[in-house]
Amino acid sequence: MVCKNCKMELPVYAGYCPSCGMKVHKPHVHHEIDTTRGPRHEAHARHVDWLFEPVYREIERRLEEPTVDKSELFDTARRIEAEVLKGNEANPGKIVRWLKLYEEVAPDILGLTTTALLGPDVDVTPAVRDAILAFAPEPA
Repeated sequence: MVCKNCKMELPVYAGYCPSCGMKVHKPHVHHEIDTTRGPRHEAHARHVDWLFEPVYREIERRLEEPTVDKSELFDTARRIEAEVLKGNEANPGKIVRWLKLYEEVAPDILGLTTTALLGPDVDVTPAVRDAILAFAPEPA
């Protein structure tokens, strides 16, 4: 994505252009459009997008690491989000595999992801919730 004002290439989830300071207008949808099946489902998808905002922001803020690509972290978040949006068809095994990646390379992102997915207003199946609970931090 490029800035409409100065044509500079923008970081993936920039709110403002780092070159000219112009506010970035972007669609608030991280999931694949074909995962939605109507207005009610689209509203749920936008809500899940909103819950994932802290995850995407934290990935963007992370310093570059030689062993972890930010694009891999973004792709994993998008995959988790899209899988959750499948509702009853979601595969808990896939979600577990992706959360294990976060557990290994980005524990901070894992915590934000589990928090987003375990909220009381997130509609996930019991099998998916159980898979996520296995990675949630223990309450203090």
